[in-house]
Amino acid sequence: MARRRDEQANAAVVAGALALVRPGLTGFGGSHDPRWNLASFRAACHAMARAVPRTALGECEGPHQSAEYYRARVDHEGTPLWLLLNAAQPVLAFARWDQRLDYRFVDAPLLAAAFHGPHELATAAQLETRLAPQDWATRLHGQELAQARHWRPERVGDLVFGCWD
Repeated sequence: MARRRDEQANAAVVAGALALVRPGLTGFGGSHDPRWNLASFRAACHAMARAVPRTALGECEGPHQSAEYYRARVDHEGTPLWLLLNAAQPVLAFARWDQRLDYRFVDAPLLAAAFHGPHELATAAQLETRLAPQDWATRLHGQELAQARHWRPERVGDLVFGCWD
């Protein structure tokens, strides 16, 4: 009985993760969500940091040619994190901070609850879900599909918060 519940829960996570793999998410061939820009992202990050005790905000930066997402350094209770927001379709996530951009996604419920503005929260389990080529091949089109074929993202989070050049 418990094993069946675990299988059902895992199937729900995978379904939610694959729902994130959708046209327009990578920013190729599309545009950024007009509800967000770097100024509004910074304002939302500052408001979140003020609302959550023992949280300090570092640098906030906006999307650029090869990375279609906003990111901010956040230190929460001594743990350095990245706050990530996809620019094309505002999917919000948190990851452990690392000098490199191989994000290890984590859940940060207090920070997520304090981040205001239009967004969809992605869980660490969703973003860490492994992708097979058929997962993105059946969901993406045109330039997005060409880029996915070239870069071959291994996890949902690699597609949502990937660096493409």
